[in-house]
Amino acid sequence: MKVIVLVRHGKSDWDFLGVSDFNRPLSERGIRDVLAQGQALLREGYRPDYILTSPAIRAWHTAHLLAQVSSLSHEAVKPDMGFYREDREAIEAALSQLPEEVSTVLLVGHNPLWSEVASAWSGEPLELATSEMVGWGWTGTWAEFEARQLKRLFYLRRTG
Repeated sequence: MKVIVLVRHGKSDWDFLGVSDFNRPLSERGIRDVLAQGQALLREGYRPDYILTSPAIRAWHTAHLLAQVSSLSHEAVKPDMGFYREDREAIEAALSQLPEEVSTVLLVGHNPLWSEVASAWSGEPLELATSEMVGWGWTGTWAEFEARQLKRLFYLRRTG
């Protein structure tokens, strides 16, 4: 079974005046929460093989912290501008292009899109707070990905 995990980036730091939305960094709390959530993901038995992320700084940093926690090579973290532009089709296109040897992939991005996708894929309203994760199982190949065939596996809420 393949596993897809949607991850909302960690809490960003709003104290940097004049910094664009794209360049806003993670706050100290955001870093702590992401590291804790990465550990929780491992405790659930899910270690990523690959991470696709928005290239915005707060998401990019979140993705690399999760790679670090799971001992994943930083070369396995790939940016996708469609994740920043809130392009739902970009998510499914990125999944359909994954190598078949990838069994667990993390998708790191932003609200409102991530909560919309989480809700659509789960069939119930879900509002992902910063650093929260929701995962699904998929039994097909990446090339034939269909969201309607996903089975929800877990929802890791932030504890802080």
